Amino acid sequence: MMVGANIGGGEWLFGPLVTAQYGGQVLWLATIAIMVQVAYNLSVMRYTLYTGETIFVGFFRTWPGPTFWTLFYLMFEFGSVWPYLSSNAAVPLASVLMGRLPTAADGEFVRTISYCIFLCAFVPLIFGGKIYNALERIMVSKLVVILTFLGFVAIFFVSWETRWEILSGFFRFGSLPEGNFNWATLAAFSAVAGAGGLTNSAFSNYVRDKGWGMGAQTGAIPSAIGGRTISLSHMGKVFDLTPDSEARWKRWLRVIHRDQFLLWAPGCILGMALPAMVSYEFIKGVTNVEGNAVAAMSAQAIAARHGQVFWFLTLLCGFLIMAPTQVSQLDNIARRWTDVLWIGSSRMHKLDDHKVKYVYYTILAFYCVWGLVALRITPNPLVLAIATGVMWNFALGFSALHALVTIHVLLPQPLRAGIPQYLGLLACAIFYIGISCIGFAQQWPKIRAFLGM
Repeated sequence: MMVGANIGGGEWLFGPLVTAQYGGQVLWLATIAIMVQVAYNLSVMRYTLYTGETIFVGFFRTWPGPTFWTLFYLMFEFGSVWPYLSSNAAVPLASVLMGRLPTAADGEFVRTISYCIFLCAFVPLIFGGKIYNALERIMVSKLVVILTFLGFVAIFFVSWETRWEILSGFFRFGSLPEGNFNWATLAAFSAVAGAGGLTNSAFSNYVRDKGWGMGAQTGAIPSAIGGRTISLSHMGKVFDLTPDSEARWKRWLRVIHRDQFLLWAPGCILGMALPAMVSYEFIKGVTNVEGNAVAAMSAQAIAARHGQVFWFLTLLCGFLIMAPTQVSQLDNIARRWTDVLWIGSSRMHKLDDHKVKYVYYTILAFYCVWGLVALRITPNPLVLAIATGVMWNFALGFSALHALVTIHVLLPQPLRAGIPQYLGLLACAIFYIGISCIGFAQQWPKIRAFLGM
């Protein structure tokens, strides 16, 4: 489910964008990004295994307290609340309807479609009992369809030279394009490899909703329709340290390590590699890419070589990659702040456990209004995606440091992470904050001119 959620707009937009322009030589950034995210994911999953709480609740339990961290993370949340996936998913759908790539003159038509996609993304979150179950069905179906299609194209239409260029690129550490290149684009590419931003905190929700460890003792967020028997506790629950419980703890750690190293990380590499192979094979050397073209340009090139049917199939694949991920993004934002309010607010403690859905859907309703406004005022989809990615990097970098402090302070000494995992969290912070600082510094003259400074 999490692999399906994390193969989204980034893999379809930035993977093709950077490999078509720079080749496979920059894909080592994705390797580093995914590996340091594994360290982050394991840390937040470890916290939930012990407490049954999500990591964001743990963040708010640390000094200097909930008020400070609310303002701090709301600042970084700004990079996540722009519905860029709906904006970009509208492009392939519009291309199918018009039979060509949209131009600037079609902007209003594309925007109208983005409204429809955005509103439809709320539907799966309303039905199905436990919201996680609805998301799992969507993401698994999506993953099967897109990997089947892209795998077919990679096997039958992609040359061995292209396959080697892309696969070797994941291990050509330190290689960079010659001449001038856009660090902000590479920073955004790094942001979307794997999960990215505060989205990685959802792995603690994943542990709780799967009922792993103490997550089985706290419950889940029910859907609006069909979830009357599901509830969520106002408080986390921990276990006593005994020889038996510590043995069970080690078994749960093996579960999350297997989940990350054998499923999630390889799935994310594959999800990045296949679209990159397609783009490098068919649109290698492209330079001037408009925001309305990047989501559909591979389809045009494949159709020119192998028939019109691949125009529709590739556009459908692009749509299926981006549109369902908008669903998980909506859920991630609403779930993150629902958990914080439900456990951290004394007023919420007066509500019955099954009424957590009212908090969740109130947040979704506010986000629905904001999303429609954001889609109206948004710049072209590619610019929006790049800006979102850079903001995500800062959010992930700082929250990695916060996760390190949280698991060290709030977990008993025998259950804390080891030195390698701590070093992984530090590497996560350095990598993501560093690459976005470089991109920001490169773009500062343009930013200063835009602000009239």
